[in-house]
Amino acid sequence: MDSKFLISRTWRIACIDFYKWIINSRMIVVAAMIVFVWSFAVTPLMEISREMNSPLNFIEPFIAVLNSRVLCLVTPAVYIFLISDYPRLDRNSLFVLHRVNKREWVLGQFIFFTLSAFAFTAIILIASLIPNCMNAFTANGWSLVITKYGVYNPERAYSFAASLIKEELYNQIAPYQAAITSFFLNFLYMLTLAMILLLFHVLNLRKIGVPVSISVIAVGSALGIVGSSGMWYFPMAHTMIHLHYTKYMKEPIMELKASFIYFGILILALLTLSLIRVKHTNFLNIDDNE
Repeated sequence: MDSKFLISRTWRIACIDFYKWIINSRMIVVAAMIVFVWSFAVTPLMEISREMNSPLNFIEPFIAVLNSRVLCLVTPAVYIFLISDYPRLDRNSLFVLHRVNKREWVLGQFIFFTLSAFAFTAIILIASLIPNCMNAFTANGWSLVITKYGVYNPERAYSFAASLIKEELYNQIAPYQAAITSFFLNFLYMLTLAMILLLFHVLNLRKIGVPVSISVIAVGSALGIVGSSGMWYFPMAHTMIHLHYTKYMKEPIMELKASFIYFGILILALLTLSLIRVKHTNFLNIDDNE
């Protein structure tokens, strides 16, 4: 009976926060992000597709977005902006907190962050597919646009559009597998960033959570761009499939399953620390976010 009530209360907390998050005026930033994603990654691929008069695989723009060394900095930063005031506590939250125990609240926040991270990644997926969906094929193979553009146009082989999906990616993994893997690795990345916010909240260090999360994004992205081995200590490198492989050798630099294990351990550790520390959290010291 207690277990049943625990699950129902936890789920209720998550649903309330997810609803508040969806209707928040900050979500307008998602529209701006979509426009940026279209202009930065999707449109350049469509332009070289028209230039070659050859269709893209419908999933390739999404793979390009999640494996871009620039967008890997932008998309998590947008997500952090959207959840920066969560866990959201206001004066009315006291009525909720009186009816649940603190661990139920933490688990409710974990479920909310899971839902929000999944929804955010799904938005990127859908937004990436829409512009080119009528001029694409669905077979599980890379398009000539991705694999042969540099061969047919050697003077533009290293242009921005031609290098959105790198040889280290398309030589080593099929597009559907790449898309599914990229989706879930980026989902876990967003969830990790959110769990950092939750941990600092229960440590009564709410104002430090966002700077720490932004630092994790910035440092990890910088190390990934320069190719430092230290990038594997940060989440970003684990989301970029092309960093896991060399151009031609089948032996990976980092196993993809190792990246999933990395995120699993990190998220579990952050959740466990939050559950342990929350019993010492002073919820009476609440910022009014309304």
